[in-house]
Amino acid sequence: MKIMQRHSTIAVMLAALAVAPLIATAKTTEPPPNAPAAVEWNVGKGRLSLRYQGGTIFEGTVLAEDAAGRPVKGAEVKLEPTETTGEKVEQRLKLTLAKPQEGVKLVLRGIVTGSDEAFSAETDGAAQKRFPMVRNSVGLSHNLRNHAVYDRRWDWVLAGPSDGATRIQPKAPGKQAITFNWESRGPAIELVFRSRFYQMHLGLANYEPWTYQVWKGPVTGYCTWWAYKYDFTQKTLDELTEVFSHKKLPDFGYKYIQLDDTYQIGNGSCPTNWLTWNQKFPGGPEYALKKIKSAGMEGGIWVHRVHRPSDPNVADIGKQHPDWFVKKPDGTLFMDGGFYILNTKNKEAIEGMVRPIYRGHVKQGWQYIKIDGAGDLLNAYKNKDCEDHFKKINSTPAESLRDWDRVAREELGPNVYILSCWGVGPGLNVIGLVDGCRLSDDGFRPETLARFSSYEGVVWRNDPDHCDILGTWLMDQSAMMPVFGRNSPVPARTIVRPAICSLAGSVLMVSDKVEVYQDDLNIEGMKRSAPVLPTVPGQLYDPGHQAATWWLQEIDRPFDHWSVLARIQWAKKRETEWKFDLKGTPQQEVKFADLGIEADREYLVFEFWRQKFLGKFKGSFAAPAMDVNTGMDVFAIREARPHPWVLSTTRHLSQGGVSLLDERWDAGSKTLSGKSAVIAGDPYALTVHVPQGFRLKSATITGEKAETANQDETATIRIVPIATKTVEWKMIFGK
Repeated sequence: MKIMQRHSTIAVMLAALAVAPLIATAKTTEPPPNAPAAVEWNVGKGRLSLRYQGGTIFEGTVLAEDAAGRPVKGAEVKLEPTETTGEKVEQRLKLTLAKPQEGVKLVLRGIVTGSDEAFSAETDGAAQKRFPMVRNSVGLSHNLRNHAVYDRRWDWVLAGPSDGATRIQPKAPGKQAITFNWESRGPAIELVFRSRFYQMHLGLANYEPWTYQVWKGPVTGYCTWWAYKYDFTQKTLDELTEVFSHKKLPDFGYKYIQLDDTYQIGNGSCPTNWLTWNQKFPGGPEYALKKIKSAGMEGGIWVHRVHRPSDPNVADIGKQHPDWFVKKPDGTLFMDGGFYILNTKNKEAIEGMVRPIYRGHVKQGWQYIKIDGAGDLLNAYKNKDCEDHFKKINSTPAESLRDWDRVAREELGPNVYILSCWGVGPGLNVIGLVDGCRLSDDGFRPETLARFSSYEGVVWRNDPDHCDILGTWLMDQSAMMPVFGRNSPVPARTIVRPAICSLAGSVLMVSDKVEVYQDDLNIEGMKRSAPVLPTVPGQLYDPGHQAATWWLQEIDRPFDHWSVLARIQWAKKRETEWKFDLKGTPQQEVKFADLGIEADREYLVFEFWRQKFLGKFKGSFAAPAMDVNTGMDVFAIREARPHPWVLSTTRHLSQGGVSLLDERWDAGSKTLSGKSAVIAGDPYALTVHVPQGFRLKSATITGEKAETANQDETATIRIVPIATKTVEWKMIFGK
């Protein structure tokens, strides 16, 4: 480690560095060094600077303060650096008083600069022990539990003392960089810098984020597999697109219809089988894509990697081109699980068996490709004959898997979504080549969204598998949950299952029989959960392997910043039978400090599914008891203002994250105005907090007939939109 100690001219040099270009552009693919940051320490002025990847990532000043917050003159601060090198580089910079004094603490204030993919988060579970939850953010996080900055593009993390000793607040992002105000306090302050954090420290060997970006658009739609398996037909597609169009589900954010293992001929992976359709779809891919696009959606398709010689086309290829496949020592073709293994180091094999598949799918017009069988191949690779083959050609099973997906990406390009299937273990081998990874085996697995929450929006898009809204895993079949706007209760599972995907920022692909979506009661949760907003994690660690009870999502917008806190009542399995019960949960006090929100301010809390204003609170609020039918509560927590301000909107469970496009208060005219995105025929309501002394006088929404109502502390404006569009609204208040 190189540390420079200067007393005079260094301040000028550091000031110049602070305004110099700090971060390389997005087009740069030169790997960042797996090395410590360069440290510059001015002991006389208490100035600390860290440089990495060609720019200053931290610059700050440390000073000593007494218990009253006054500077302590003559207090000398010393820097004690240590570092661990090797694969896992860890650099620790400990600041202490040369002569400790009673009641005197150090304060380090500075600026952290990262790329435009940097965000703040927490790296250990100190706060998690008091209040376990899964955290993420839509936009920049202001949460007080954050004590680190992670730069995704260059895979470094800088962490300070946790558990409230460090406060990090983002500043306005620039085009190529984001800066964060940093303050750490304590008798001693230790900064920890780790390069190649996800790659080396978290063990993701193929993670090279400087070479790719995470898919940002919503991955929300329908998959045929779980509902129909092999029995989905062209007739079913006609029925599905009709009901999706009629219910305006594409307007709500459902973008894709993905056809699974139902359309192809044969039973083995080869171009002819994937690009030729069977008699269940007499119109072929042209008809299917035209039908999907007519519903305002994009088409997705499933393909597999295994080459089964039980299929005549695959058997013929094996006979004609035996060198395309892995062989046993006796020269015969290796088989495991009933299929051949492609020799991906044979260029002819790639050109003959892989590249034409994806080239053909691009030509047909598919926008979503699900590549199955990663786990099947890795299991086969464990066979000794297969291991010997890879040793002879100086390769590995993992590299063989990457060869396949590398070709897929080359042919499909950057604008087609690629899903790796199945499981995180196999998926780790194709990081950077795929956009999403199915986290487990078949069946909706919401607990995986908590376990791998640190991957979402960083490594890839998490896929918990098909979200069948009438599924029963950890949900009571008989629970009927009251929901605003509905005269009859709705099945609680139809609310919770899609909502958890939305809160997690994950993939949301529903999969039920067509008739399920014809019932409006069943699709209420689908409507309020889509589109899924892109998130980054608030925790750079595994917050737990179980289905999480509490989820916190921050929403950052130019006009407002608020938190959405969800509480989920997961049912427990009865001991003697495969049924699940909701038992109800008692009222619970929720401390704002435990959530990472400033404890000394007043907040307004509004519950979404009941459209109920719970009140104004300071320090904490009481989350109401949940009965045997309440599967979920979703609380919007906004800082109280002295004037009217939006509490909640009905369009989406983010309560403004999707529909609220702008909001402004004019004190002179006592007018609250804004813009909202609304959907044809879907009742839309804005609920506004009305502080004491104000009362709603009138309200208008462009092109719509608005209904208004005054309550004790709130006011509501409601419309039933005539079209899917953006509307401008205005609410005028009087004293």
